[in-house]
Amino acid sequence: MTTFEEMKFGPLGDAVEAAMPTSEADPIGVWAACLSLYSTAISRNVRLEIGRRPVVVWTVLAGRSAIGRKGYAFNTASALLSKTLGGFLYTRKRAGVSNGPTLAETLSKMELDSSGDGRTMIVEEEWASILKDQKRCSKFSTYFRTAWDGKPVSHRTRTKGTIHVAQPLLGFHAHITPGEWAKYVSASEALGGSYNRLLPVAVERSKMLPYDSKPEIPDTKELEEAHAWATDEENPRVMRFSKEAGERYDEIRAEVEARMAEMPELLASYMERAAEQVQRVAAVLSTTMKTEEISRDAVEAAWAFVSYSMHSTERLVKDAISGGGGGQADKSPEDLIRDVLKKYGGEAKSSDLLRPLWGKLNAQGIKDTVADMDDVEMISVRTGKRGAPSIVYRLVEPGEKKKPTLKVIIGQGETPRPEPAPVPVAANANPFIGLL
Repeated sequence: MTTFEEMKFGPLGDAVEAAMPTSEADPIGVWAACLSLYSTAISRNVRLEIGRRPVVVWTVLAGRSAIGRKGYAFNTASALLSKTLGGFLYTRKRAGVSNGPTLAETLSKMELDSSGDGRTMIVEEEWASILKDQKRCSKFSTYFRTAWDGKPVSHRTRTKGTIHVAQPLLGFHAHITPGEWAKYVSASEALGGSYNRLLPVAVERSKMLPYDSKPEIPDTKELEEAHAWATDEENPRVMRFSKEAGERYDEIRAEVEARMAEMPELLASYMERAAEQVQRVAAVLSTTMKTEEISRDAVEAAWAFVSYSMHSTERLVKDAISGGGGGQADKSPEDLIRDVLKKYGGEAKSSDLLRPLWGKLNAQGIKDTVADMDDVEMISVRTGKRGAPSIVYRLVEPGEKKKPTLKVIIGQGETPRPEPAPVPVAANANPFIGLL
């Protein structure tokens, strides 16, 4: 993988490098957060030459809890840019946007409240907590992709009529663990393009500092001047390649497509916009040098960052498919549940599942996980007229369609009936169907 030294560029790169001695964060994590925040802050006045596309860069820090230092990375980036961006983060930061209607309303309200300046920075430091809801709303992924493309977002409501955002200016930055990625980032949504607008970045702690160490923020005067240049409303900035940079960009496009051709379709789907990501990052870096011309050096730095993200994504996807390498500590909640069910012959009571999963999932956690699984169903079994029903979980055979939560009632005190003669059934038949 590439290093931070290869991707740092201009005053922004110098600021991140100067801050690192007093931060435990991964420098590439700080870099990713800075790119997301800074690109959103300048997005109203800066556009790409081709198609007038926005320059927003959306990033996701993927690292294990505690040792990934994701929060450290974002806090370091926020401190670095606080003076440069002024009150941008305080007034524009939003979180908890879990469905399409809320996203459209958030963008619209920001635009109305700010006299047409709709810049909105969504920061989800606990992204997994709302990803489940986002997945259930088909409109969210549509509006999300549309906003990254810079195209109008429209949503019709019953009470307010149509909400229309002519020029969405949406920034996005999130944190997630590899295990949560495996659980919530589904293959179908990846293939549909929901995640190739994001640049996932694998992060880990860079160092361990004394408990009483204090962060030191370097001088950012040069970056502040660049920000003022990029946001000068009397001079809209249109970013274009120099001849040499354009030629290098074409080489990178060819390299990306060649790499994608060798990948499985699922993995390649995450890389489909890698070339445009290079262009966006290079454009943002060039603004820090107060120029509308994207240099070859800026393209090389951008490619180093995007290439690192591609490697990070590849690792995340492969770990998700393999269950984290086979060790139980690395397995996703879904795989842990499947393993226990297989030990019980494909079917087990909730209490039987809880014992081996103690410390990893509670009863509600099992229910929530199974609700998103296609190959496990939950059955509620009541053995009498009184008492709470028992919960049974069952593996669904390949090719068998998962049914809504089943309820099986066995009457209490009934006269036993003779066992019927066995009847041949299909391999994927539901063994509880005779009890319904």
